[in-house]
Amino acid sequence: MARAFGAQQRILATETVVKIRNGLLFLILALLGVGIVLTPREAFAQNKDAAAKALSKKAMDEDYLATDFAGAQAKLEKAITACGADKCSAPVRAELRRNLGVVAIGGMNDSVKGTAMFVEALKADPNIQLDPDLKTKEIESAWAAAKKQAGGGAGTPTEPAGGQPSGDFTHTPIAEQTYRTPVPVYAEYKGEEKLVRVVAKYKGLGMSEFKVVELKKMGETGGFGGLIPCADVQVGAMQYYLQGFNDQNDPVAVGGNPKNTYKVTIKREKIEGEAPHLPGEAAPAACADTGDCPPDFPGCKKKVDETHGKDNGETCEEDADCKGKLCEKKKNESEGVCAENVQKKAPKMFVGVNISFDIGFVGSQDDVCKLHPKDAGDPDKTSATPINSGGYYCVRDDGSDYPLRSGDGSENTKIQLNTAARQTDHVGGGSAPGNLRLMAAFDYAVTPNILAGVRAGAALLGYPGSAAGQDGKRFGIAPLHLEARGTYVLGKDGVGAVGIQPYLFLGGGVSTFETQVSVSVVETGNATARKVTAWQVTGPGFITVGGGVRYMLPSKVVLLGGLRTNFAFGNAFVPSVGPDIGVMYGF
Repeated sequence: MARAFGAQQRILATETVVKIRNGLLFLILALLGVGIVLTPREAFAQNKDAAAKALSKKAMDEDYLATDFAGAQAKLEKAITACGADKCSAPVRAELRRNLGVVAIGGMNDSVKGTAMFVEALKADPNIQLDPDLKTKEIESAWAAAKKQAGGGAGTPTEPAGGQPSGDFTHTPIAEQTYRTPVPVYAEYKGEEKLVRVVAKYKGLGMSEFKVVELKKMGETGGFGGLIPCADVQVGAMQYYLQGFNDQNDPVAVGGNPKNTYKVTIKREKIEGEAPHLPGEAAPAACADTGDCPPDFPGCKKKVDETHGKDNGETCEEDADCKGKLCEKKKNESEGVCAENVQKKAPKMFVGVNISFDIGFVGSQDDVCKLHPKDAGDPDKTSATPINSGGYYCVRDDGSDYPLRSGDGSENTKIQLNTAARQTDHVGGGSAPGNLRLMAAFDYAVTPNILAGVRAGAALLGYPGSAAGQDGKRFGIAPLHLEARGTYVLGKDGVGAVGIQPYLFLGGGVSTFETQVSVSVVETGNATARKVTAWQVTGPGFITVGGGVRYMLPSKVVLLGGLRTNFAFGNAFVPSVGPDIGVMYGF
């Protein structure tokens, strides 16, 4: 009995120990979990920080200073990838992007990428600064621009959450203005940079992009003032922002931006109070309402500002920054370079090549290979001609004429005529391949929109036989193509415009137009039908019409892509269509 009691006590003791042990383990795990949750994210980032800073140091102290810019870029990008969005502390993520921006600008002359990296660095840590040992004029300029884009940094006030924006200028926009009356814009600069030019970039009703108006230095006040033109002041909201430029034409002062603009209400009725005006000047008078449509509406002519803005090749953010209003950007990049959308001296003459391939449309035709019987009194006479009226001539697979014209004409005699019960020697109609045309091209600009020119070359991949030539149904000995053409280029600047312009053309000339169709011929005595090719040969006259788009590069190379429709006549009337592709050079 005592032994049983003792065993029971031991069992109870063991169970108690197990429960205590399990409770302690649970408590320890719970405390560890709470510690993990309460530990700052930055504590976990310390190991990543150390590795990232080591890579950054090697990239800048070893690779960059040794001009191994690709190596420096690779190390920094590896560190950025390892840090991700939150695996490193914010100062380290900012340092990596700042250094990558320095490498992009100082080593690879890529200011677009460099500025973008600086913006990301400032957003990650607004207190980050440039390394004084690595500063250059270009890097400092990009850093200043990045501060403005990031919405922070010394000397760059952040934009308010709502209402009118702030910036480097002291400026209060007018509250309202009357329809088709110039909008006065006056601002005073409060920064330390020396400004040589100040502009207001504005957008009114119906305008798809910002335009530029110069703000002139006003002697008495020391500020900058100008008028937004009355033709652009339409009922609705007028919005604009300010930019100031130094003597290098770099934007060093801002007031607002394209996404946070100053706004003025434009009314059709008379406004209350004193008419808005520039300091010391009379209120501007309204323009006469001519009924013109708002700028940039379909059908309205766009004015090209060729007096202000950046020159061709300089960096830009939008068309309004440039003379000629064309800011060419690569895909997904915020900055581009200014290019001219109108050649300063438009080319007058263009030379190049044109290629076209015909798809002909043929009608239904019976007995396309059968010939008229030969003169029995003169077996050697070779005047046998096709009995069809569609201009068809047949050839074998090797390109020789079918049927044979020499000898007694027995091959022609074997060809059975087409009947409703037995389809033979018959073309059913439809589309069929024709000639490939390779042409030298010349155009002369008679007016800014009209080109007069010629095309001369060869019609290739055509009829291989000789019978059509013997019958005088083919143009010349060689398959020549001679064409006169007039082209109308749409758009205000026509042939001188850089970029895509639509065009229409009308032409005519002489050439061979040949379309091939496979046919089956039943011959007397043969159980199997013979497969031959019937060529519809026509010409030499033709008229062509068409249109497409032309793309002129700033280098005056013109790429052409369009569609032409041909109407050939002579031996038969055959329409055809085909691509009209070319490349030309203007001078």
